[in-house]
Amino acid sequence: MTPRGLLWIAFALSAAVELLLPAAETSLPWWHRTPAFHAAYGLVGCMLIVVVAKALGRYWLQRPEGDDD
Repeated sequence: MTPRGLLWIAFALSAAVELLLPAAETSLPWWHRTPAFHAAYGLVGCMLIVVVAKALGRYWLQRPEGDDD
């Protein structure tokens, strides 16, 4: 079987599990039942990491220009 065929099989299995999983789980917290919550949570988390890393680099790691020791 070609790698492309395996990829399509993996995609089909993933889609089937995604469609059948909500029917099997009924006692999940609200954030697991909210559509796209995990995508939004991941996006906000990544944006926060970028902002914190830029601030850390700017205010703690970089020296001002002309500051030669």
